[in-house]
Amino acid sequence: MQNNTFFEDSSPSNIIVFEELASTNDYLKELLSKVKPLEPNTVIMAKNQTAGKGQRGNVWKSEPYTNLTASFLLSPEKLDISNQFSLTVIASLAVYDILKTFCGKNIFIKWPNDIMIENKKVAGILIENKISGNFIKHSIIGIGLNIFQKQFPADISSKTTSLLLEIENLNLEIIDLVKKIQKKLEEYSVFYKENSDLLLARYNRKLFRKDKVHSYIFEGNTAEGMILRVEKDGLLQIEINKKLHKINLKGITYLV
Repeated sequence: MQNNTFFEDSSPSNIIVFEELASTNDYLKELLSKVKPLEPNTVIMAKNQTAGKGQRGNVWKSEPYTNLTASFLLSPEKLDISNQFSLTVIASLAVYDILKTFCGKNIFIKWPNDIMIENKKVAGILIENKISGNFIKHSIIGIGLNIFQKQFPADISSKTTSLLLEIENLNLEIIDLVKKIQKKLEEYSVFYKENSDLLLARYNRKLFRKDKVHSYIFEGNTAEGMILRVEKDGLLQIEINKKLHKINLKGITYLV
């Protein structure tokens, strides 16, 4: 039996819940500019997010009252901007770890920070940083996770899924999921300080399509490529036509 209760019997001091927001990331940014200081690890949630943002300027569409749409505040201690990809590693592993506790199917991290169940996207992460000098002062980690949604728009239905569609007898409360992700992010934000290489290695072990040949659009053409790993700077190493390439987010498009 499914239970899609959002927020019953819980009032955590640093999880702020709204019936509706345009963008939880934008609201948290606004709050940061007006309120000093915010509670550590503050979370902004919306039961209905009307203008969520995704990677590459895309829109994150989410059915109201059925999914997790939230932004998590991290304030890393003296994290140099050259190491900002570690935040992507932390966020991706946090969501991966929580989902793995109750989903028996194969879960992967699709570079840079989408979460996949088998070959379908179940979650997306958008990270926006506030810089002070050479350091990241605050990081806003926006997470959209499809939970109880049963149907998706035709243009994405073949490559998108939800926990309800993947897990038999799903029974969870969204607020509990938020708390678990919040706690895991906090744990990783402390752990990474002396274990960044270890976390990057773990991220790479979970990488979607790693060491397998698949089709991509590369430099305007369809090509066969093999993803090898992601480097510390966030660049993807992929072998195409027996040549190693290091590319950024706009370098390739995944094909089914």
